[in-house]
Amino acid sequence: MLSIEENLIIKNILLDDYEDDGSCKATFLGENLKVFGGIPKEIVDIKVMSRFDDNLICTVENVLKPSIDRVLPKCQYYLSCTGCQFQHIDYKKQLLIKRKFVIEKLSDIKGFSEDKLDFTVPSKNKYEYRNHARFSVSKTNKFKGNIGFVNRWSRKLVNISKCEIMNSKINSILPKLEGKLSGYSQFSVRVGINTDSYLIQPKIDEANGIDTGQQYYKEEVNGFSHKISSPSFFQVNTPQAENLARIVKNLLDLQGNEVAIDAFSGVGTFAVLLSKYVKKIYGIESSQSSINDAIYNSKSIENIEFIHSEVENISPDFFKENIDFVILDPSRKGVHKVALDWIEKLLPDRIVYVSCELKTLKRDLDRLTNNYSIRKVIPVDMFPHTKHVECIVSLYRTNKL
Repeated sequence: MLSIEENLIIKNILLDDYEDDGSCKATFLGENLKVFGGIPKEIVDIKVMSRFDDNLICTVENVLKPSIDRVLPKCQYYLSCTGCQFQHIDYKKQLLIKRKFVIEKLSDIKGFSEDKLDFTVPSKNKYEYRNHARFSVSKTNKFKGNIGFVNRWSRKLVNISKCEIMNSKINSILPKLEGKLSGYSQFSVRVGINTDSYLIQPKIDEANGIDTGQQYYKEEVNGFSHKISSPSFFQVNTPQAENLARIVKNLLDLQGNEVAIDAFSGVGTFAVLLSKYVKKIYGIESSQSSINDAIYNSKSIENIEFIHSEVENISPDFFKENIDFVILDPSRKGVHKVALDWIEKLLPDRIVYVSCELKTLKRDLDRLTNNYSIRKVIPVDMFPHTKHVECIVSLYRTNKL
């Protein structure tokens, strides 16, 4: 095993393909390297940052043979912060990389083929797209009160004055709070992109001139007003979240007489939009905060019914009508096997699965494609300059039994 010195420089490394975490694979004297900030087939000098499992974690120190897809990162903290992995790559190439990630994960799924896979839907905003950030605050004496993000590998706080992927409203708040939060370990900022509303949690007494401690903020989503409470989940890229909901609606080819289920319904973004186009829609959500927001957001809509429950705890006998389609939009852990059991018993003609984690999407599609056929797969870039890709899969029932 290689003896690692802090900041060891290794020269003339040829980079191989991407890993799931956005690094490039490489080897040196029998060691496996994860190199961040590189592009496959580049030749680079690298700096060793740490060891993780059986890999050396490295960053590009010098590019000897650059890729034609290499661009200058916009962020001064890039690769130190570790929040972004792809700022050094041309944005059009990022979209192709994410499409390739989908192909690699789903290639052996029954019925999947590249002709069913769309090109990655680009984000309207490439920078300043995030409406939500959770910042850490330094507790060490020398840097007490400094604001930033914790490096994934060193676990040290990287002090920042601006994050290039955060909305400008969030960045405008940071200098006003710097050095005033020594009594806190973290704080969260969420802002309305289409409104002037925002929240900062927790309540910060030292935040001179800045209102903090709000319980919720308001956002306009596809023309509908949404209340979003502090504990509730909402997508971090508002324009792309609106786009996502419109894509789901278009995939369903609605006739107006359908009865539907929006599983993992959150604050009601899908259900509220679709309510105009269906006969009835049920929303299922486990978070009390989110279900309260969803009920508030749909208070003037008569054909929505929200159910506070884990999706796997629902009985198919609850639904008295025939269910025409189901939307699945789970967290990264995917859909519980028990939930897939009762959903299949309802025999919906269509399922639209919205995934933020390709590994669990693959697992669940392995199950669903026993009775459903993949009609279309659409990658969506919800998180520019990161390794993450959102993926929408449209399925139609083939087994009529």
